[in-house]
Amino acid sequence: MKKLTIAASMVAIVLFAAASHAAEQTETDRIDAAYSTCIDKSGGVTADMHNCSGVAIDKMDKRLNLLYKGLLAKLPTPKQTLLKNAQKKWLSYRTAEQDLSYALDPNEGGTLQTVSANGFAYDMLKRRVLSLEGYLMGLEL
Repeated sequence: MKKLTIAASMVAIVLFAAASHAAEQTETDRIDAAYSTCIDKSGGVTADMHNCSGVAIDKMDKRLNLLYKGLLAKLPTPKQTLLKNAQKKWLSYRTAEQDLSYALDPNEGGTLQTVSANGFAYDMLKRRVLSLEGYLMGLEL
């Protein structure tokens, strides 16, 4: 009976953590869903797809900055330095990776190359946002 109570408690803790994590990701999920919906509604019109990407990138970038500042505020000074260094290196990596992706894009020279580049830029931002959300969630457990 004692093992059953412990197991039930562990399940409750995991479910609570998952619910908390889902609530934390709500804004990121909303940005992502709005981007997908916008792209779907664009009907493949390049200008509309550019607009969708521009809005989504702007919102995800603001989310990234908000999470970065929130994480920075929760860390002691030595760990703040580590985060700042990691973020600077991530920004350099992002730029280099986007440059490479653009150069190797099979749509080179076509109107879809910039659409593809915008999608890649958005995906890079989203991955970083999810990483920062994970770090914050780890601090809050």
